[in-house]
Amino acid sequence: MKHKSSSLKVGERTVSDETPERSAMLRSTIFTVLLTAVFVILGLLFWAWSSPDVIDTSPVGAINDMNPAITILLEVLIMLLTFIFLSVTVINLKLMLTNIRAGWTEVIVLLIFIAIMTYAMFELFVAAATIILCLGFVVYLYLLQD
Repeated sequence: MKHKSSSLKVGERTVSDETPERSAMLRSTIFTVLLTAVFVILGLLFWAWSSPDVIDTSPVGAINDMNPAITILLEVLIMLLTFIFLSVTVINLKLMLTNIRAGWTEVIVLLIFIAIMTYAMFELFVAAATIILCLGFVVYLYLLQD
């Protein structure tokens, strides 16, 4: 089986060689920054509503009354989406500002940051599930490369 890069001719470009226009990068960055902010705020709200003082009267308490697993699932999904949009924001910003693609260091630092933040805000099991799903997104990013 031939490797993809060995079949390239001189002067051909791959997907990873293409750099989007500046206006498209700016639009994408603004969109991902807004979505990152939305999911961080949602995460902080879930964390605040989970405190013992207000859980009985908060939306988290109402969700817990229906099914406690839904609360955990929502917490994991909120933190996963925070990681995804924060990663895309950092990758886009670095490319837009420096014309250098972000490396794996940035992605791994964000993964560690989200893991610590999730553990501090919620519990160990939510953090573990979030890390596993975030690693799935990291694998997806790896597979997007040529």
